[in-house]
Amino acid sequence: VQDHFKLLCEILEEHRIPWENVYNMDEKGCQQGGGRGHCRAKYLMSHGKQVHYKFKSDNLELVTIIECVCAEGGSLQPAFVFAGKEHSPSWWTVDPEIK
Repeated sequence: VQDHFKLLCEILEEHRIPWENVYNMDEKGCQQGGGRGHCRAKYLMSHGKQVHYKFKSDNLELVTIIECVCAEGGSLQPAFVFAGKEHSPSWWTVDPEIK
C-alpha cells in the first residue's frame, strides 16, 4: 500500500496535479423491498384490538447509489440510478458547487 501511494505522489508531482483533483468513486447496489434474505414487513397493531395490518414491499427493483469523495476531504452529492426505459432532460441538474 505504501508503494502505491508513493508512486501516486510521484505521478501527481510530475504532472502537477493538485490533490483537489484526485477523487475516489464507489457504488453500492441496493434492492428495494429487502430482497430474499431480509424481511422488510412492518406490522401495525392497535392496542387492545385483534386487527393486525401488515405492510410489505414486493418491489425488488435494484437501485445503484454512487458516491464520490475528494482526497482533500470534500465530496460530490450522491447519485441514485434507477432502472428505466425513458429519461427526460429536466431530470438532470448540475450541482452549482461543481466548477
